Amino acid sequence: MRELGVMAFVAFALVGCANNQQTEAWKAEALRTTPSCQTEDSCQVKWSAARRWVLNNAGTKIQNYGPDYFDTYNPIANSPRLAAQISKDAVGGGKYVIAAKLWCDNMFGCQPNAWQALLDFNRSVNAAGGE
Repeated sequence: MRELGVMAFVAFALVGCANNQQTEAWKAEALRTTPSCQTEDSCQVKWSAARRWVLNNAGTKIQNYGPDYFDTYNPIANSPRLAAQISKDAVGGGKYVIAAKLWCDNMFGCQPNAWQALLDFNRSVNAAGGE
């Protein structure tokens, strides 16, 4: 019986490690694919795509919206639904990055995982093109 408990613990630990490795892979890819733009047209197209993604995927409505920053209301208590902060930041040479922060207020994690959602955000905004 004790062997069964040890085997269950090892299996649980391996699942935790696998989940952590997956999260680290999403994080690395999300950081690598942060959207950028250089022309006014490209920035406008990508900014619009960022807004559309948040409207379709966040668990709360947009609270503040401006030309270089917007955010949603804070996440609902204990909810796995995402909240978002999006900024368009100048990085020099006329180039901007569109950075997102996604999170929730659930001790068991967000649905979808915040890093996986950030990767989807980046892909969606980058796919909007404009350059």
